[in-house]
Amino acid sequence: MGSNYNPKLSIVRVENLRLRAFIGFIDWETEKLQDVIISFSFKYDTSLASKTDNVENAVDYKKITKGVIDFVDHKSFHLIEALAEKIYIHIQTSDSAVQEINVKVEKPNALRFADNVMVQIDGTDRYNTAIISLGSNINSEENFSKALVHLQQLGFIMQRSAFIKTKPLKFEEQPEFLNGAILLNTKKSLSELKMHLKQIEALLGRVRTENKNAPREIDLDVTTYNGFIIDEDLAVFPFLIDFVQQLQPEIQLEK
Repeated sequence: MGSNYNPKLSIVRVENLRLRAFIGFIDWETEKLQDVIISFSFKYDTSLASKTDNVENAVDYKKITKGVIDFVDHKSFHLIEALAEKIYIHIQTSDSAVQEINVKVEKPNALRFADNVMVQIDGTDRYNTAIISLGSNINSEENFSKALVHLQQLGFIMQRSAFIKTKPLKFEEQPEFLNGAILLNTKKSLSELKMHLKQIEALLGRVRTENKNAPREIDLDVTTYNGFIIDEDLAVFPFLIDFVQQLQPEIQLEK
């Protein structure tokens, strides 16, 4: 994550997707399919997609929509709350770039004196789970303590790994590092979280040079976010894999 990280968020919105499903506790002999109207939106960083005009760099909203159709249309659900949650999870797990998801499920004519009943999920009300890795080899213990104070202002620190000393790998002529990681529950989107980490690094005095592997006061990176591997250096540093296995053992990794 370079010092010039500057995401360009755009909204993708699918409105009034009209499907048919069985809703409620049904009598299969008398119950009929009912209309269900689904709308959803999400944001993602379209910097690369807009620059390259290449579909491979875009979030595939058609695939997401097809997935919604496949598990909703002509299927049975007791509660529209459960249906809305399934749609939310489907979108959230479709692509690591997706953030700030909104889902609305409407059930027309569900009440006698109302046009419809709806359930809406606003992603900004939900907590996201992230592993944040920390590294320092300049006044490392002091800078770790300062960084943790800043990090707890971004959400709730649910767990932390062991803090360990490691030898420098890419640029060996420097002191050894103190490395660790925390499991953070946060309402920050991925792009917001990355920006906050950059700010904390700057506040603690990190100055970036041409040597990306030079000594540093603090290095903060998003390692995982909502179950997705975010840090491209995960395979390079074995201790990062150990941290993920300690904090989120449900994520399957290969050393």
